[in-house]
Parts: sequence; structure tokens; C-alpha cells
Amino acid sequence: MAKSKSVKQWKDEIPIETPDNSQTIWRYMDFSKYVDLLTTSELHFTRADKLEDPYDCSAMQFFGEPYKQLSLANPQGEERTRQVNTFGRLFVYLNCWHMNDVGSAALWKLYSENKYETIAIQTTFGKLESEIKHKWPLDGISISKVKYDPENAGKPIGNTPDGRLFSSGGWEDIIYKRPSFVHEKELRAFIYQRGDKFKEIQLRNEAHLEKLMKERPEYIRIKITPSDLIEKVYVSPHAKDLFVELVKKVSGGLEDRVKKSDLYKLY
Repeated sequence: MAKSKSVKQWKDEIPIETPDNSQTIWRYMDFSKYVDLLTTSELHFTRADKLEDPYDCSAMQFFGEPYKQLSLANPQGEERTRQVNTFGRLFVYLNCWHMNDVGSAALWKLYSENKYETIAIQTTFGKLESEIKHKWPLDGISISKVKYDPENAGKPIGNTPDGRLFSSGGWEDIIYKRPSFVHEKELRAFIYQRGDKFKEIQLRNEAHLEKLMKERPEYIRIKITPSDLIEKVYVSPHAKDLFVELVKKVSGGLEDRVKKSDLYKLY
């Protein structure tokens, strides 16, 4: 009988790609999330099924239209696909960043409901890795650039209707996204609770899925030291001066690192 792979052996096979330690990265958020980060000294890792894109962290991104049509032709196919898709995403937790040497006009708009109260914390890949890499010992935290060409990912499994390749281990589901999201230039830190997934997979059915969705935490919080992680704090270019002052007041020892983005400043 073949021996199962250790966690280290499995993680060594993950085809992650990381930037240089000096790469500037950004995390956009609303004011309440910024205050939470400062008061708790924690980064949130969100369960993948809570993300807006149903293909994110899902093998479905590797299937073409013929597979979808085949699934729809089966009376139980669509529901079964939904169950499998949701199940796999219950065991992945993500903390996402934007890689860019400068701030992004698009992300200022995308990542807050109130454009006047958006915050962007800026740091480097090296500092993020130093802060979080060894703070979840059971499964470990991996960090990778997101790749936006899922048609070139995965391993062949059986005979899919259109001959496409797709993931077998789960890690490709996590580090690939569809080309429609390439503007995000995402760097994602993730926790993949692979052992938990394999323990539960034999029980997978509708009742079990609903139970897991209620029982599994929606977030994992990872302790960090904000002053070590954060290099600068940018306030929305649309923010009022009073709001900029409020951000400085709640930032404590980081007050001197707070400034208003000059994205739309002419002089």
C-alpha cells in the first residue's frame, strides 16, 4: 500500500509563484475593517464560499461549455455540481492583496461601498510573509501570485467532454482565476485545510453540506503586529479632511504613516 504524503511533501508540490520581497502590495478596505485590524491586531482569512465569484477556488473554472451542458442534461446534475463546488470551497481561507508599485484607481472604487471612506494599507511581500507565514502550524499559510490562465492549469483526470485539464489536488483551484479578474493583480495568502476536507468527503450530501456550512468558521484570524506589517496608510482620494484626521486619530502609533491619496490632485 502506498504511503500517503506528508504535509511537507504535499506543500512542496504546490506550484506557487511569489514576487520579490520588495514588491509593493496593497489591501483595500472600508474604515470599519481598518479599525478592526488595528484593535485586534489580526488579519482576516475569509472562507472561499463567501467570495462573490462562485468560480473562485473551484475546479469549475477548468471546465468548458460542453461539460456544463452535460451537467445540465442530467436531472440531478446541476444540483450535484453546486454541492461539489460549495463543498470544496469550505476548506479554503483567503487573505488577498493587490500587487502594484502605485495605488489603483479601479480598486479604490471596487473595495468599499463608500468611496469617501476607503482605506488602503501598503506594505511589501517580504513584510507580509514575515508576519504570517508560520502562524498557522497545522496546515501552514501559503502565499502565491494568482494566475489568470486556467486553460493552462491542472492535471488530466478521466475524459472530460471537451478534453480540458483540471485540478486534482485543490491547490490549482486556489491559485488560478479566470482572465476577467486580471485587473486585480492579486497576491493571495491562503490556508487550505486539506486534511479536514479528506475526512469529510465520504459523507458529502445535501444534509452534510448544510451542516458543514453552519459549523465551519467563516473566518480565520491570524495575529499580526500592525506597526511591523504596515508601511503606509492611504485614505481615499475623495475623502474629506475631517475623515483623514479621524483616520490619523484611530491609528495610534501609525499616525505619521497616514496620508490622503493624491491620485486626483492636480498640483
